[in-house]
Amino acid sequence: MPNTIAEFYTGELSDWNDNIVFYYKEIDDFEKKLVDVIRRNSIEDIAEKVEWQQTPLDHVSDKFLLLQHGIQQQQQSLKPDSILLENSKINMNAEKRQNELRNNMRAAEQEYIDAKFNCYNFLSGTLKK
Repeated sequence: MPNTIAEFYTGELSDWNDNIVFYYKEIDDFEKKLVDVIRRNSIEDIAEKVEWQQTPLDHVSDKFLLLQHGIQQQQQSLKPDSILLENSKINMNAEKRQNELRNNMRAAEQEYIDAKFNCYNFLSGTLKK
């Protein structure tokens, strides 16, 4: 159990970063499957349909990249000189940034879940044909 706010925040930031890395791997797998669908080229106008699936994945991937940048900045602000800040040194700005990152992470994850669900449906329907 974390002893300081900075330990809790950095643990949370680390978990988010690990999740983002996992999501990137899943997005990469989806992209490979979508490319395979285009290669089959047996369905009329398939490239346009694949693009409709790829665009939300690209969009959420960009959001994850921005989140990773914010996570890195927050980690650095919580650990200047390689030492975690004491509770008394955690200011309102650090709390505000953490809450913003938390909300942005939640929104990006929800957007990813929606894009993933739609992509699964598209791929399962397309691969049946």
